[in-house]
Amino acid sequence: MVSPAFHELPLHLVGKRQLFFAPCHPDRCRMLLSVVSQSSTGPKRDRNEDYLGFWQPSDPDERVRRGAVAIIADGLGGLRHGDVASRLAVETALAAFQSADPALPPKALFKQIFTRANTVIFDAGMQDPERRGMATTLTVCIFRDRELHIGHVGDSRVYLVRQEQIRRLTDDHSYTGLQLKLRLITEHEARASNLRSMLTRCVGSDPMVSCDYRRLKLMSRDRLMLCTDGLYAFINDGEIAEGVDRLNLDEICPYLIALAERRGTDDNLSAQVVQVDRLNEPKYDSDVSVLKRSRTNAHKAMAHEVQAGDLLDERFEIQEVLNRSGMASIYRALDRTSGQIVAVKVPHMQFESDPGTFSRFQREAEIGKRLNHPHILRFMDVPNQSRPYIVMEYLQGRTLNDLMNEVRPLPLNDAVQIAGALCSALVHMHENKIVHRDLKPQNVMICDDGTLRIMDFGIAKSTEMRRLTFAGFSPAMGTPDYMAPEQVKGKRGDERTDIYSLGAMLYEMTTGSVPFEGPNPFIVMNSRLTGDPVAPRRRNPEISEELEEVILHAMEREPQRRYASAAAMKHDLDNLELVKVTGRHQHLRSPKAWRTRWQGARLVVLSALFPLVVFVGALLLVRCHH
Repeated sequence: MVSPAFHELPLHLVGKRQLFFAPCHPDRCRMLLSVVSQSSTGPKRDRNEDYLGFWQPSDPDERVRRGAVAIIADGLGGLRHGDVASRLAVETALAAFQSADPALPPKALFKQIFTRANTVIFDAGMQDPERRGMATTLTVCIFRDRELHIGHVGDSRVYLVRQEQIRRLTDDHSYTGLQLKLRLITEHEARASNLRSMLTRCVGSDPMVSCDYRRLKLMSRDRLMLCTDGLYAFINDGEIAEGVDRLNLDEICPYLIALAERRGTDDNLSAQVVQVDRLNEPKYDSDVSVLKRSRTNAHKAMAHEVQAGDLLDERFEIQEVLNRSGMASIYRALDRTSGQIVAVKVPHMQFESDPGTFSRFQREAEIGKRLNHPHILRFMDVPNQSRPYIVMEYLQGRTLNDLMNEVRPLPLNDAVQIAGALCSALVHMHENKIVHRDLKPQNVMICDDGTLRIMDFGIAKSTEMRRLTFAGFSPAMGTPDYMAPEQVKGKRGDERTDIYSLGAMLYEMTTGSVPFEGPNPFIVMNSRLTGDPVAPRRRNPEISEELEEVILHAMEREPQRRYASAAAMKHDLDNLELVKVTGRHQHLRSPKAWRTRWQGARLVVLSALFPLVVFVGALLLVRCHH
């Protein structure tokens, strides 16, 4: 049963449409909404696996505090009981929204909603063998305080149509969606691709789930459309914009669904349109305490760890923590000078007075500001800093490592294009006499706008420095899968060190496996010193001989036998059909075991003592600081 304090749109509309107007006294509501919705089984399906929902309180004061919610879900048709998964997702999300504390921020509310929906579906599948593996997309839109907040998992979409212009507000968590971001395929090719239904993220398939979050200021007469792929895959954005903008509200869904059906859609079709009829100005008396807190935070003394709400150097408004490490934290911040969102990296206070940390921060900032390339993280020049920090462009997306955890191996054409883009970035870095020295999938961001960025120049150095070595412990010691042999030995490195790392990444992208495997970092590094990886074509026969030649050429143990430059490697990647196959795979040598009993024992001792050495080093560092 639904509480009578809430208006409910029928959740499952098969071949029907529903027009819903939300009554509210104009002076008591900040936002007046009208909603229409329709769902159809479609011409080729036996059952409808889409599910829709809309709620908002009937009490105006409650509506101001809580807002309204619109939801759409599309059960995975390739698995059984997709209709059950989508229904559970929507009903659970609606219940979570209704029962949540109205003061809970939308981002925290989305975490509750998606976690609860994911748990309900996953547990239902575990309890019933016939339903095991069922999953769904889930997109939730919260309308509150003149703003739209979106939580999203899967490939259902939200469009904004404003003043005859259309804008997509969600990203498809599908493999073709990723290809589109990277500009590997066109929208037309995506619609025809047999990978269109391959999701990279969904609700219910795994014990944990994370959702995308987006926030948007609304305007009067905005129209938002939530829809499933059975509709948008057969209608282009221009046609959606024309229909949503020009038709009467109750005509939009029937028109678009009929258009997709005429074009032969092979899936269920669902659409929900929310129109913002009116936005009232907020009551400012209720916001006085918020403004007071903001002014108080702006004048706080910065003799403490940076935290959300602080104003750094009267310029950067710290909004939230993005990441914390043992040495520093990265924050999302608003740059008052430019109005842009930026990322600010600040070392922890106990390291600010440490000469080594200060030198490293200074070097990272100087190196970052020397580079200007579309595939390299952009640094900002900020003079007169009150404390050490670095300001960088704010990136939204996910790392190459995250992608490979979901799709392994990558399609070969995609892997080659990604490696080519990284090569072009390395060409620019090396021309500016910079060696990254820690190139790995975790340091490559696939941005939401389809571009790539190489990040984290914490241990990068200029080749003009007297020596480029890895003597002693370093941040790379914990991730040896992409280290070049000369790094393992602590010898001088150069541009070819980065080429080896890129070759190891390309090996993993195309085979689905890292080049060397072992129970601990020391065994992996020993394998890299004494032998070669398994030939790529043995792990993935679809790899061409020419591509295998490029990978093994980049991963030669001796630097002088590798590509002399990243430009040469990029040339081969761009012209694989011209690559001369020399039979490198025939000369690969298996890694050697430790040659004496003492070496084997030493490996075990080193492996056991590694955590102790790190702990003692950290303790001594803290004592020296005090």
